[in-house]
Amino acid sequence: MIGKWNRSVIATYVGMLFAVAAVFLLFSNLYGYAMMCFMAAGICDLFDGTIARMCKRTEEEKNFGIQLDSLVDVISFIALPVVAVIKIAGITWYAVAACVLYSVFGVARLAYFNVCQEETEDKDSPIKYYIGMPVTYAALIFPAIYLLFKLVADQVTGLLMCAAMGISAVLFVLKLKFIKPGKKGYIFLMILAVALFVLYIIFGR
Repeated sequence: MIGKWNRSVIATYVGMLFAVAAVFLLFSNLYGYAMMCFMAAGICDLFDGTIARMCKRTEEEKNFGIQLDSLVDVISFIALPVVAVIKIAGITWYAVAACVLYSVFGVARLAYFNVCQEETEDKDSPIKYYIGMPVTYAALIFPAIYLLFKLVADQVTGLLMCAAMGISAVLFVLKLKFIKPGKKGYIFLMILAVALFVLYIIFGR
């Protein structure tokens, strides 16, 4: 069987399954549960690199992991947000424009990251910062916006999500440095994700 199916990539596959589940939940109009799955996909992506580096891998397995991660990112952090925005904001001209911009700039960001990663001699050495905003940040941005405006101003949620999508798209391709989270950063992101989960359980379903 082609592909790699060891523990070094299991978190990546699990994250993709959460993203696919989120799409089904969106089409079932279960937006709160969909956003929770979206965040779970982001958490899997947050730790898949750490898990992979803990495993003994061949050069082929390292390259496969890089490509797999980007392909799953297209599903989890580009296609999924596009589906969410279209479902929540509707098929309006500004939603379509935001989704097109987000999709084009998002895949460009991922391709750029892959090229930079391939040029790095040691693929097991974690990088210190990213050029352009990582697409993974979508897993916190959109669930947070949806929950916030669902609680205080539901009628403008779709418009705000479209605006966030447009801003995120531009940040994907700007030559800005985003520091990669260290141990403290991971802890902060986990606390933030758990807090959002709790709020969704109470208010967002």
